Formats: sequence, C-alpha cells, structure tokens
Amino acid sequence: MKIKYFEYIAVYLSVFLVCVFVGAIGRLVLLEKGADEYTAGVFFWISTGFGVLMFAILSLFLNGLAERLVNRFLKTEKKQSPESFITSEDLVKIEEGLDNNLITPKMPENKNAAIDIQKIREERQNAARNQKQARIDTAIRYAHKEFAPYVSDHDLEQLGSNILIYAEGLNFEKIKPVKVKELSNLDLYHFGWNIWNYFKVSRQDTAAQFLKLTFTEALKDVEQKSIKTHLKDDEQKGLLKIMEDLADF
Repeated sequence: MKIKYFEYIAVYLSVFLVCVFVGAIGRLVLLEKGADEYTAGVFFWISTGFGVLMFAILSLFLNGLAERLVNRFLKTEKKQSPESFITSEDLVKIEEGLDNNLITPKMPENKNAAIDIQKIREERQNAARNQKQARIDTAIRYAHKEFAPYVSDHDLEQLGSNILIYAEGLNFEKIKPVKVKELSNLDLYHFGWNIWNYFKVSRQDTAAQFLKLTFTEALKDVEQKSIKTHLKDDEQKGLLKIMEDLADF
C-alpha cells in the first residue's frame, strides 16, 4: 500500500511540474507580446490547474477503460480454452477411463488367519484350564498330606473329590461326608480357611458350608454361621495351622 501511494505522488508531482513548465512558457510568451503581469500570472495558474485536471480525468478514464478491455480479453480467452470444446459426454468417458485405470489396492489374502486366531484362542483356554487344574492338584496334595494320618484311604480320595467340587463351583449336593479322627474342630476350621484363601472362588459362607457338608459328623453340633466366624481362630494352634499359600505342596 505504501509503495503504491508513493507511486501516485511521483506521477502527479511529475505532471504538476510539467504543467508548471508549460504555464511558465505560456506566461513568458504573453509577456513578450505585451500582456501585463496580472494577465500573464492568471494564464499561468489557469493553464497549470487545467493541465493537472485534464491529466486526472484522462487517467481515471483510461484506467477504467483498460480494466474493461483486459477483463473482456480474459473472458474471451477462457471461453476459447481447450476445456470449453470438451462435451459432457466426453467428460463422462474421460472419467470412466480414469476410474478403470485406477489400481485398487488389495489386501493380502491370509487363508490361515481364522485358523490361527482359533488356535490362539484354544491355546489360551488350555493354558487357563491347565493353570486351574494345577492349583486344584496342589490343594488336593495338601489335603492328602495333612489328612493322611487321620482318615481312611477311601475318605482321603473323597476329600480330594470334595475339594474339586468346591474349586469348580459345582453343585454341593455331590459332596459326600468324610470321617476324621484325632482332629479338632479348630483343625477343620483352619483347613477350610486355607482352601478358601487359596482358591478365593466364593465367600466364606460357602467355605463354611463346604466344611459342614464334608465333615458332617465332626461338625454336626456346630452351626454354619459359627464355622464362618471361627475359620481363622488361633492361627498357630492345632494340628493343622493357618497357611497363607499352598504353593509349596
């Protein structure tokens, strides 16, 4: 904007100087022909102002005319551009040709993808199943080691079956009683807490029910609610102690 402003000043100043020069020459001519100073001075200022005014009028008129001529020329050139000679049908054909020439990327086929996913799923399920079975086996080994001196072989096997039912969350109606000797109720409570704490598959109410059904004869005079409240009494007393983890068995 500043550059354009100074250009206008330079142009009009040049025109003004030219007009002053022409007016000065005209004033000298009038003085030589006998005109007085006043008349020569009036002629000087009128000729100078008239010259500047005519230049301004001509510049505005010529600029507008030039812009119209340029715009008309550009419109004519645009109408005669090569694109204007292409019909709508030709455009459709050109677009169809471009679409046909486009290369659609194809995803690589992997026929074994579904099989691999299923295989991974099965492996994960088998790993989880094996891990759970390993924990059940550990709990049964613990029970066999701790109860072997106090129950018969048959009852020892039944105790393992009862632990499996508890760990798997099966119907407790399948639990069969186990007879024990020399073990106190405190020992049975500790055993129940150790099993509950190892699996953590149920609330302690369920663990108390498991004990009540497994050791029916030994706990016949004890209510299930009472069993729950005494599971961890006197942790280091009795033949069976409270154990935080059975992983060593």
